[in-house]
Amino acid sequence: MKKRFLSTMLASTFVLGLTGYGSSAVFADEENTTLQIMVYDRGNTTETYGSATDNYWTRWLQKEFGDPNNITLEYVAVPRSEDDKKINTMMAAGEAPDIIFSYTGSMMNQFGKDGGLYDLTDLIDEYGPTLKENLASSLPYGVSEGHQWTIPAVRTQAGWQTTYIRKDWLDEVGYELQTDEDGIYHMSVDDFTDLLHQFKELDPENQGSEMYPLGVIGAWNATQTRPIIFSYLDVASMTDEMHACYNEMFWPGYKEGIRYLNTLYNDGIIDPDFMVDTDTGYTAFKGLLTNGRVLAFGHDAAQSGPNGCVDLYEADPDAELVSFYLDNVNGEQFNRIYAPTGMYIAVPASCEHPENAIKYLDFLADYDNAKVLQYGFEGVHYELDGNEVITITPTDEEKSSSEYDYERITCGDMMLVYNGNPYGFVPSSEGMEPAKAKANDLGTMCLKSALVGGQVDYNFQGIRTEADEEYAGIVSDPQTNIPLLISCSPEEFDDMYDSVLNDYLEAGGQEIIDQKIALYKELEAAK
Repeated sequence: MKKRFLSTMLASTFVLGLTGYGSSAVFADEENTTLQIMVYDRGNTTETYGSATDNYWTRWLQKEFGDPNNITLEYVAVPRSEDDKKINTMMAAGEAPDIIFSYTGSMMNQFGKDGGLYDLTDLIDEYGPTLKENLASSLPYGVSEGHQWTIPAVRTQAGWQTTYIRKDWLDEVGYELQTDEDGIYHMSVDDFTDLLHQFKELDPENQGSEMYPLGVIGAWNATQTRPIIFSYLDVASMTDEMHACYNEMFWPGYKEGIRYLNTLYNDGIIDPDFMVDTDTGYTAFKGLLTNGRVLAFGHDAAQSGPNGCVDLYEADPDAELVSFYLDNVNGEQFNRIYAPTGMYIAVPASCEHPENAIKYLDFLADYDNAKVLQYGFEGVHYELDGNEVITITPTDEEKSSSEYDYERITCGDMMLVYNGNPYGFVPSSEGMEPAKAKANDLGTMCLKSALVGGQVDYNFQGIRTEADEEYAGIVSDPQTNIPLLISCSPEEFDDMYDSVLNDYLEAGGQEIIDQKIALYKELEAAK
């Protein structure tokens, strides 16, 4: 056998009751204390695995962290489908577990402002050396107005969106993709345009159907064409203030990027039916892709590859998608990427021993411990080949007789401080079905190309201006008009684009921008 959110409606009495808490409090060392930790209940556990609160891995955490520190770990299940609602209820009642988390950073920040969370600054300094070192990139995103209300998990895969193309088709017509110094594919906008028009007239898969060489994923998600639009940005003319405070449709060159798509649409390069496609399951797009009617498309970057790539590989095992970026026409690359943050972790002010909460999170931040929760035990659950993680498939005998549990259903939810792996490992495609193996390798590629020219949005520290609050749900994002701008006639384009921006400004967008600029200047002056 191989060894292998409380809400802003918190009762004032509750807030007053918390005023005695703060990071300056002195905590006595006590033995046999209890630490309650939130964990998601997704309703997906099995009889052999156990529950979200009691399984092999919660018991491993008790043995490795709880027992040596005389701390009894109690896991509190919160339904993933209504997590924020449940957290609000528990916080309002003063019954939240000692460690809570949410992907809604604004909600967690409001808890802090209302007096419901510990300021973790001093606690991290004293009890969280590994947190300080390994989460240095994400911790600033948990600070608001000088208070470290949350510990944001490190998001290790910051790539957001990129562009994909059928390399096997390019090979057939003799076009050689160039690579940059990092080995990432790229091409000029002129070459891209020529290829799109060339394939409009070709039928590489002999489908006998009209080609729409540039795929656009539904009117509901046309912003996945961003990397193409960004190739027209005049980055040198975009100030930091403009980047931080203005909707991207106001950025210099953005209009020309959408004009480019408008031209392609009116040349028949884009499927006109994308305008009426509201199916969030990507059905229409995947149909075009798998039937050999799409050359290139913009899409999210993901480790499993873009939505639809597995379907393509199953339909055509010889197909080869690669990710690439378009050379910016003005010379400087730009792409939006995610901030290095995942969920926002906090310690409610009702926690009796906040130092224990930080000690626990510091334990999770240790790479060796994080690897166990992510992969299991090396030699038992996985092997390493360089930086590739190869999953070990257990035999039925090993499953039934081993001291180890081979199910890992809730481990990702217990990892907390890392969203993805921070060690530089990549999943091996060894042992995968061919289509999934190719998708896995494409995922590794696209996450790299999505980072080229990557810039994160400005960190406003979770602070919402009065205009943000006043116009929330009233003033719509002008980007929702991108499908109309792509599909209008060329003669209408300029007037329609200008009208979209003017309508936004007159509806309250100008106030939103002005107040963001004032906040931006205030935050910059405080640095």
